[in-house]
Formats: sequence, structure tokens, C-alpha cells
Amino acid sequence: MRSRRVFAAWPVTPVLKRILIANGVVWLAAVILYRVGDSVDLLRSMVPADFESEIIGRRLAMGISPEGANVFGAWLMAHLGVLPDRIWPGMELWQPFTYMWLHSTTDFVHIVFNSLFLWMFGGVLEQSWGGRAFFRFYMMCGVGAGLVVFVVGAIAGSTVPTIGASGAIMGLVVAWAISFPDRLVYIFGVFPIKGKYFALFPIGYAVLDFIVGGSGVSHSAHLGGLAIGALLVTGYWRPRRLSNRIRLAVLKRRLKVIEGEGRKGGDDEPPDGGYLH
Repeated sequence: MRSRRVFAAWPVTPVLKRILIANGVVWLAAVILYRVGDSVDLLRSMVPADFESEIIGRRLAMGISPEGANVFGAWLMAHLGVLPDRIWPGMELWQPFTYMWLHSTTDFVHIVFNSLFLWMFGGVLEQSWGGRAFFRFYMMCGVGAGLVVFVVGAIAGSTVPTIGASGAIMGLVVAWAISFPDRLVYIFGVFPIKGKYFALFPIGYAVLDFIVGGSGVSHSAHLGGLAIGALLVTGYWRPRRLSNRIRLAVLKRRLKVIEGEGRKGGDDEPPDGGYLH
């Protein structure tokens, strides 16, 4: 009974399954290349000499011995992760797309937690929207978060590549919370909690980690994914939709003021629901 509850709340849908498999295959390939890249002459020859000198220089500046430096792995991440100066003026425009399929080759927890959250929040959205719309939303959040990382990194002068699907997944989390705020989720198949509160765990972690810092994660990717996901799912990325919402909020506030003044003047009580129907 418990397992049925878990898989009913978090289904493994077709597009979601393909994304999970793709992430796993790319991660495994990256791990293999990272491990053997420096020992294979063909792969090592792909790394420019100036890049190797740069990596060794950075290690020496940090007081780290140049021995054991994985030059090929660093070169691979620098070309496929988001690195601002390589996107512009380097014109490696594929980076906001490729970075989201890579995960840490030395920290297994990175891909495990990203896969877990992708499964927990992605399946229900795909069931609701359909596979094509779900994949489009996932890609827009991921690429959009990558562009946010590029802009913030360019301003801050970042020299460390950003990798991982966290930006896209944070977009799914906020979309799930907005679309299914009262949906019951059974933690460990036993403890029920509403979706809007359950989604606060990853969202709260992203915000808290941004405030505290020091974890090594890309805060701009997390917060950028959250913002883009919220804008897309609410439709507020359209200026007209946003302006209409603001006008409605102002109108409601004015109606409340009129309602309060009417009651003070001894007018009859308004019908159920106030003046706004």
C-alpha cells in the first residue's frame, strides 16, 4: 500500500524516463573520460598547451601541487559547462545547453539528488501537460538558468565552470508547487503533507544556501531556475499579463477601501463574496 502511494504521487513518465537515462549515460561517459583522459594520448593531445599551463598555474597559485591535475577533465568541463568568457567573446554558444546534462564526476551525490528531485516533481507535470510541453518547459528553465549564470558570472568575473541540471529542476519544483499546491504527498509513503509545503524543502534550501553560502553550488542557477519557472508557469513573462495582474490587485484594494467606508456609513452589508464577483 505504501509503495503504491509513493509511485502514484511520483510517477515515472516516458519523457522523464528518457531525461533520467540521458543524464545517467552522460554522467557515466564523463566519469570514464575524466578518469582515463590524461592517460590516453589521443585525448590528451586535444588539450591546448596554453590551457594546461593555465590549470597548472592556478594550482600553484592555490598552493596545490601540479601533480595529479586532471587536465583533460578540466578542459572538458570548461568547454561543456557554463564559463562566461568562453561563451563571450569565446563564442562557445552551446554551453547554456550542454552544461545541464553534466554532473560532478567526483561527487556522486550531485547526480543522485538531482535525479531524485527530477523524478519527484517531473512526472506529475508531464502527466498534466503532456510530454512535449514538459520537455519544452524543462529545457527553457535549464537554458534560461544557464543564461542567468552567464550574466552573473560575467559581471562577477567567474572563472569556474557551472554544470548540472539544478536550474531546470528548480523550475520544475516551483511549477509543481504553483500547479498542485494542495496535492497530498506521502513522505516515506506514510506522512501526508500538502504540495506547497513539501516544495518548500528544496526551495528553502536553495534560498538559505544563497544567504549562507559556502557550499560550492551555483546560486545563480538555482535562483534563476526558480524565477524562470515561476514566470513561465504563471504567464507573468508576458508584460500584458503582468500588468493586468497588477491592475487587478490595485482594483481589489480600492474595492476593499470602498467596502470599509460603506460599512462605516451604515450601508447595508454586501452580498456574499463582497463587491467583486
